[in-house]
Amino acid sequence: MFHKLRLKLTIINLVIIAALFLILTIGTYFFAEKQMQHRSENMGKNIIDDIQAGSIENMPPHGPWNREGPPPRGEHQPPDHPLIFYVKTDASNQIFFASSSQPLEPTPLSALVQETLYKTEEVGTIFSQESFYFYLKVPLQDRPGMIILFQNFDREKSLLRSLITALIIIGLLCLLLSLVGSLYMANRAMIPIVTAWEQQKDFLADVSHELRTPLTVMQTNLEIVFDNPTDTIASQSKWLHNIKEESDAMAKLVNSLLFLARADSQQPLLEKKTFSLSQAIIRSTESFTPLATAKGITLHLSISPNIYLQGDEGAIKQLVGILFDNSIRHTPSGGKISLSLSQSKKEIIFIFKDTGEGMEINHLEKIFDRFYQIDKSRFKGGTGLGLAIAKLIVETQGGSIKVNSQPALGTEFIVTMPILHI
Repeated sequence: MFHKLRLKLTIINLVIIAALFLILTIGTYFFAEKQMQHRSENMGKNIIDDIQAGSIENMPPHGPWNREGPPPRGEHQPPDHPLIFYVKTDASNQIFFASSSQPLEPTPLSALVQETLYKTEEVGTIFSQESFYFYLKVPLQDRPGMIILFQNFDREKSLLRSLITALIIIGLLCLLLSLVGSLYMANRAMIPIVTAWEQQKDFLADVSHELRTPLTVMQTNLEIVFDNPTDTIASQSKWLHNIKEESDAMAKLVNSLLFLARADSQQPLLEKKTFSLSQAIIRSTESFTPLATAKGITLHLSISPNIYLQGDEGAIKQLVGILFDNSIRHTPSGGKISLSLSQSKKEIIFIFKDTGEGMEINHLEKIFDRFYQIDKSRFKGGTGLGLAIAKLIVETQGGSIKVNSQPALGTEFIVTMPILHI
């Protein structure tokens, strides 16, 4: 699937570049051709004006208008347009005068003139006698007939062909380079797509596992209860208690998934208002104090008073609960959990530290990923979503969260949030 998508992206990019280059080439050709015709037309009108005024009576074959080489020093020469000649025709369209500069035999010249007279446009180009000619025709002033000025356009057409050939060669080289670049860019573009796809697959697999396990436990315990219909509720409290624990775990998992789903769909997660961050953290720790005491873990608080935050108080309490739950599960009896809250001139600093198991450095960049767990076993009660939600809460508040940890030395979470200016 990804190979086809990569190939498709490459082909689309090449087609776009080829189309743009084709437009550039065609546009360049027609622009250059129009410029040459415009230049020849302006010069031709000046020559015909001189002819009708009597300033030019003939064009010698090696005169300044038909010289192939550069003019002698000091001699004025109009722009170099070789093989310019003109003819005059009478009322019956027969040639009665041809300048000495014309290079054709009588029959080919007559055919060229007749083809030109047949055209309705006064100015244009014509292909005759295997050559391109620019022409300009105007009526004679003193008698019926036409003055037709010709300029051989073979050299100009040759220059245009050379220009187009050079553009095509350059274009092919550019397309070759674009192919390499397109493959590189397609590979780069595919990296986040492949990553997202793999994350989605892992996400679905983890969700299925996390939901299937409590469902299996609940089903097993329910079967035990149904197999003993005459027993009292008190006698089956063990199995009912197991069902209650697993249903609570499922509810917690589903709520976490809904929170992350709202975040992924860009729905507003938090309601921001000003509240006392100091009091919110103190109140959050009160519900966890019995759990820590029951496990023999010492709590140490260092909370600076009168620190306020503009954010969601419920989300902050959820953040503290996630960090507490994580530390209590991974800190052995006799350990210590420390919380400190302070404020500098630039930011609010909240540090949550424990003396628990700690972790290797290779896990530090992954623990905020969804469903990532160092210990895959379920006996510690985690789902791998808590720290992902914690990071999302902090970032939604405009802050950041970092982690430092070493095996057997504990873990430290450092949360920084912007100061409320009041």
